[in-house]
Amino acid sequence: MERYSPQDIESKWQKKWEEGKVYKTEADASRPKYYALEMFPYPSGNLHMGHVRNYAIGDVMARYKTMEGFNVLHPMGFDSFGMPAENAAIKHGVKPADWTYSNIENMEKQQKKLGLSYDWDREVKTCDPSYYKWTQWLFELFYKRGLAYKKKASVNWCDTCGTVLANEQVIDGKCWRCDHEVHKKDLSQWFLKITDYADVLLKDLDKLKGWPERVKTMQDNWIGRSEGLEFNLEAPELDTSIAAYTTRPDTVYGITFLALA
Repeated sequence: MERYSPQDIESKWQKKWEEGKVYKTEADASRPKYYALEMFPYPSGNLHMGHVRNYAIGDVMARYKTMEGFNVLHPMGFDSFGMPAENAAIKHGVKPADWTYSNIENMEKQQKKLGLSYDWDREVKTCDPSYYKWTQWLFELFYKRGLAYKKKASVNWCDTCGTVLANEQVIDGKCWRCDHEVHKKDLSQWFLKITDYADVLLKDLDKLKGWPERVKTMQDNWIGRSEGLEFNLEAPELDTSIAAYTTRPDTVYGITFLALA
């Protein structure tokens, strides 16, 4: 029986796949389309087995759909812009660009050694100006249309990472990344006015077939749409009135006090 030697066999065929651009996707109106996309990794180090599990499953789906006759678009990219890359560079005493691009190069080699069926001609690097110029363009468009606005708000703040954290990133009062204490901080920051789209966002959750209900519930809560009204409570000692919101205006007459954080 011939012995399987991955060092020889895998490298041989992976080289042929790359040279022949076997996984390159061209427009083909004669076949149904299928878009296979896994999460883009943070280039903050090496790929680990958690990445392998995720990308192997995505690769199986992409190959299966190809075998079914679909014209499969299966790209890869790197979520390489922002605080994680910056903090890693500070920690290692190198420039963020040098640290990020060297990690991207290493991760590309790892993914190619796994034999994943990506169309590398469509690779995306979010730290590249050719990519983020479009996010800047979108933000400017939102701003001009009144959908981006600035206001002061209380946020979860990690002093060690120097960044804002979502509620899901605070675990038992500590930062999910560095495990340091998180505290509330008032910051002037930008917001996107998703309230204008709350109804359609909620309605379209029904289109997410196969998504776990707990994830859809999290999205529902994040959108946070509710029916109610805003009313004022007088505070004579402060010579002002305080606005309050309720979804149950019929219970207002039972109010005995208002507590402000």
